Amino acid sequence: MMWLWGLTILLMVVVMVLVWLQVKNQRQDLSDLSENHQLKQQVAHLEDHLKKTLEIMQDLAKKMHVQQEALDHTNAKLQKLEKQQIEMVNILSKMVQPTQK
Repeated sequence: MMWLWGLTILLMVVVMVLVWLQVKNQRQDLSDLSENHQLKQQVAHLEDHLKKTLEIMQDLAKKMHVQQEALDHTNAKLQKLEKQQIEMVNILSKMVQPTQK
């Protein structure tokens, strides 16, 4: 009879341990789900920031392109003016030289 009570108590302890392990696993699963949800929110937040950053970089690249075109245009005009100035100096020097002789 004592052996039967011992076996019953042992089975009750095993069942209690199994129930405790199941509850612990469920809590861990809930914790993992919560962490997974938080990570998904963080990823979405970072993706939004990345998208905004890329948009800003594209806008800056467009502005820099426009500025480069303006600089190139200005540079071309300056070179043209320099050539005109050289021609004018040559003409003036030719005009001044005959009068000095």
